[in-house]
Amino acid sequence: MKNLIFLLLPIGLFSQDKCFDNGEKHYSASSGLLFIKDTEESILLIHPKHITFQENKTNLSYEQDEISEYKDTSESWQEQKAKYERKYAEFNKYFNNQFRYIQIQKEKNLSYALAENTFGYWLLEIKNKKGRAYYIGFNKNTYINRNQKEKFVRNNKLFIDGSFIAIAGSWGRPGHPEIEAVKDYLTFEISLNEIKRDSDGDGYNDFFENLIFLNPNSKDTDGDGIPDFTDLNPLHKSANNKFTNLFEEIIEKDSTNFNNQKNNYTFETYESDCEYFQKVNPKNKRVLILSDSQTYKLKSDYKQGLFSTFYGRIKKGSSENIFYIPYFHSMEGGKIIAVYENGKWSIQEDQEFKI
Repeated sequence: MKNLIFLLLPIGLFSQDKCFDNGEKHYSASSGLLFIKDTEESILLIHPKHITFQENKTNLSYEQDEISEYKDTSESWQEQKAKYERKYAEFNKYFNNQFRYIQIQKEKNLSYALAENTFGYWLLEIKNKKGRAYYIGFNKNTYINRNQKEKFVRNNKLFIDGSFIAIAGSWGRPGHPEIEAVKDYLTFEISLNEIKRDSDGDGYNDFFENLIFLNPNSKDTDGDGIPDFTDLNPLHKSANNKFTNLFEEIIEKDSTNFNNQKNNYTFETYESDCEYFQKVNPKNKRVLILSDSQTYKLKSDYKQGLFSTFYGRIKKGSSENIFYIPYFHSMEGGKIIAVYENGKWSIQEDQEFKI
């Protein structure tokens, strides 16, 4: 499950058995799982079939590329930031800082960018004053060089330099895993027709919809009348009741500033089996609420931070209108104290530890 420690979260039509704490143990940390180091053979077994590759010794290795990104420069941080913003100003106009850009290529009336976000690597396109983003569909063992050739799109194909990488050893929080190269000096080749395929024409390419468990053959996966591309909760048809309202209150406070309804490629992602949680109707943020089994099956090349705050099962307090929900976020955790009075929720956070 990709070393997730976001464990298991609340579900249930509305089955309450996966939403409320009944005193039994519901969560188990993944840190105790046996670490198995990825090898070239195991990486090739899961390598996407639509992506071919060949060795090119003129490319930078993973280590060389990593070093080059942080090499000494006479420019200040502010000067580097200003240069970056000028270089990618056209893309920020259309994509509103939803991506970290790697390289751009400009043609007549057409611009491309290689970029990444928490889900992984993307090809961005601006054509006829319209921006489109295409999830490329690499696996988690693929690293894309920050130093790319100026023309990475040619002959209706995408050519990207990079490496196969692996986590060097078992790890857990705090800190990040040590990464090492498994196979360097690679150039990956992908057909533009493959990554641009959008079978239902909803704005998300098929690779991205398959990744996040949307239906690539339906513009409205959950059947709520709102197209997936504009639906703020595209996996689940929203409901309106006491406990969905509670989770709506909680996640609205848990939002990041850049995540709003206009950012179609930015989601706050949660793991939960509780239908009260799954059926929220968010107002100002786009959410992706995966079941535990979906999280286990997730085949993303995502970076650190894909999953947002973990919320556990609801525990009833001594009074019938008081409830507690455990949470864990990044390096801190505690419980949410929720009080229901006069048809409204008031919530506060009780931080119990910080690493």
